[in-house]
Amino acid sequence: MNTIAIDCGASFIKGALINDNGDIIAQMQKQALAVCEDEDILGPVRICKLVVVVKEMIQTLATGNDEVKLCISNEMHGFILAYGDGSPFTDYISWQKEFGAVKDENHEKSAVQLLAQDEFKDEILKSGMPLRAGLPSANMRFLKDKGYLQNKMYFYTLGDYLIRCFTGVPPICHPSNAAAPGLYHLENCKWNDRLIEFVCGCDIEFPEVGLQEIRVNRNGIIYHVYPAVGDQQAALLGSGLMNEQEISFNLGTGAQVSRLIDAPEFGNGYQIRPYFKGRYIKTIPHLPSGRALNVYIRFFEDIFEKFHIQLDRDKIWEVLIDSAEAGRSGLICDMSFFENPITDYTTGSIYNIGEFDLSLANLMSGILKQMTDNFIWAADQIQPERDRVKKILFSGGIGKKIGMIREQIAAHYSNNVITQIIENETLIGLYMYGKES
Repeated sequence: MNTIAIDCGASFIKGALINDNGDIIAQMQKQALAVCEDEDILGPVRICKLVVVVKEMIQTLATGNDEVKLCISNEMHGFILAYGDGSPFTDYISWQKEFGAVKDENHEKSAVQLLAQDEFKDEILKSGMPLRAGLPSANMRFLKDKGYLQNKMYFYTLGDYLIRCFTGVPPICHPSNAAAPGLYHLENCKWNDRLIEFVCGCDIEFPEVGLQEIRVNRNGIIYHVYPAVGDQQAALLGSGLMNEQEISFNLGTGAQVSRLIDAPEFGNGYQIRPYFKGRYIKTIPHLPSGRALNVYIRFFEDIFEKFHIQLDRDKIWEVLIDSAEAGRSGLICDMSFFENPITDYTTGSIYNIGEFDLSLANLMSGILKQMTDNFIWAADQIQPERDRVKKILFSGGIGKKIGMIREQIAAHYSNNVITQIIENETLIGLYMYGKES
């Protein structure tokens, strides 16, 4: 039976039809809808457009099949609130929306500050998700304080909501997605009712957590629909992360450094997330990567526009990355343009600029060096014993495109460390997930 794999990432919506041997028969890609600062979160424009895109992609890939598996992955830490009939109440609120940092006029504290109280310390720790302003737990509390929440609402992660719209059936939430909002108890393997009560304060229903498939017939095609999974877990599965001697650098729009563990190891400075077959990953996500690089891409695009020069964004990327090889200055580029695990800042900077240092080559060299230093720092946090790392798995657009970053990371480990670059890791991971299910 063929598998339809749909990956809903922050930058692209990717789809593939994969046969039983793991060969990609057909592939599609659409640009993801951009997150805008001033969009109305109670106006469900983006999610309605996304549902149409995904449905069309599934139907196109399913053409000619009588029966298929459908496996969906989604970017982590986003959610939708919907009515009982499945129609959206909010738009999709992604992890890039950091309402949790906004101070409420009534409490004079932000949602993150309220959740950081000592009474919730153990709940936050056992969720595996340290507090962040873009987590659904914080964003939901912001909605509550604004008076936006209503009774009889249903909470969905992105992949779960897409399944709800495609099948018309309430979805089962995979543990990898249940843990992402920061409202799940990893030791009890249940939603944390006490935390949910504080965050929501009203009758919002959360989905059942499990692994069961949904089987539906659409236009004569039988779909075996498996619970949506986190895109990080799907990418790691497709990358071949199988043992504790491997470390993954998944460097895309956002970046995560991860390794496999057998049981939760709760602590500060990293996250614990459910993986597959009852195992877990120890990970540091939200490292500045492609999203941070886009700050500089937009700067150069603005310059070209002022000179009435039109260049394709891919060409700009290519020239900027290539120029870094010739950089030799000591420019220091802080990439903290948004909340991140490296610093407490949400603004970046360029400093240590000598009189003749501010060239394109020097700037890009400084940017890539800082990104690499960040990735290595994160890797040392989750695995300080470098000699235990026998294989490095590179995935994501940044990990595949930028050889300088791969080389500097590999040089941090022993000379005989194995490096591997993975293609189509998330789509292949979804195929493997469906096959194992």
